[in-house]
Amino acid sequence: MPRYLELTLRDPVIARDGRPFSLGQRMRSLDWPYPSVLAGSLRSLLGKQREGGTFTEDTVRELKAVEVAGPLPARRGVLYFPPPKDMVVRGNDGSRTPFVLRPQGVGEGEEEGVDFPVKGLQPVLPTRTPEREFKPAPTPAFWSLGKMQEWLTMVDPPEGWEAPPAPGKGGCGYLDAPKQDDRTHVKIEPETGAHDEGMLFRTVGLALDREVTLSARVEAVNGFGRALTDLSGLHPFGGERRLVHWHSTPDTPQGWSCPTAVVKALTGACHLRMVLATPALFDGGWKPGWLGDGLTGRPPVEGAPELTLVGVCIDRWRPISGWSLERGKVGPKAIKRLVPAGGVYFCTTTDPLAADTVRRMWLQSVCDCGQDRRDGFGLAVWGIWEPTKGEE
Repeated sequence: MPRYLELTLRDPVIARDGRPFSLGQRMRSLDWPYPSVLAGSLRSLLGKQREGGTFTEDTVRELKAVEVAGPLPARRGVLYFPPPKDMVVRGNDGSRTPFVLRPQGVGEGEEEGVDFPVKGLQPVLPTRTPEREFKPAPTPAFWSLGKMQEWLTMVDPPEGWEAPPAPGKGGCGYLDAPKQDDRTHVKIEPETGAHDEGMLFRTVGLALDREVTLSARVEAVNGFGRALTDLSGLHPFGGERRLVHWHSTPDTPQGWSCPTAVVKALTGACHLRMVLATPALFDGGWKPGWLGDGLTGRPPVEGAPELTLVGVCIDRWRPISGWSLERGKVGPKAIKRLVPAGGVYFCTTTDPLAADTVRRMWLQSVCDCGQDRRDGFGLAVWGIWEPTKGEE
């Protein structure tokens, strides 16, 4: 049975991507913690609480088997999600116009074509051509469950549909990125307690609004399951050992279960949007390994249908590394390429979805590696779409 945790920041946290940092540099934080930051910190907390606090090989194996999903921001018991990449907004302070992005085929003539790495992919373009070229305007960093549900169940926004506001001007339904807390530090000589002249460095952490917490879903079928029932305590999270209050919540935050409206919209659907709620790691870089050499395969979720990839709308890859403290593996971890959260994969299926299948697929990991799935990478939410006219 899954448990749900809330993390309340006691100090601005620093979420790093694992690249080297030294004195004299500025330690920057990611815009949002990676899932591995949450998974590593929680497993360390659970391991320390076990009698003796020794991380034997068996203990480490059990801790790695604890399934962690998150972190996602929550406000007043409702989850928020990164904005999907299949929409861009034109306009800033004044009128803001949304443009929907969908796969669109190209002609068979020599004058049209693409050089995609896999044959069969279609370019993802606006469904209506803008009057002029424009640079997409910024939008809030997170959408509420209600806004995300509305977008996932919408084929095309109706006339007059209100686009997301500019950052800092959002109201109900949107959250801005956490504010950055910039601090200057000095190196202290342990023998004298005086500062080491010239040894200055700065850190930039994430400071959440008081109403915002980090939400996570955790499941353990081994000896650590009992510890999750009434978990409560302070433990470092992220860089510089910034403290966070971890505690189990008896109430499931809205959003971890698939909304009824999404279940209804996807039941019987054959055109699906897979939207990444957390960054994903795939064997093929941008391409899920479960698609094989072509574009057809089944996501690693129980009962998932066979999907055919039609188009992809993602940001550029992001690096992730780290430092391993596991016995026998101490040292830097290899750098991997992440697909950023919000990426959208347009798929089709010949197996219309059943309601139970939709519920099982909601916020489950679609990564290829089992450990990446247990670490919370690649959580996906699902929506519908329809081909543009003439692209069936």
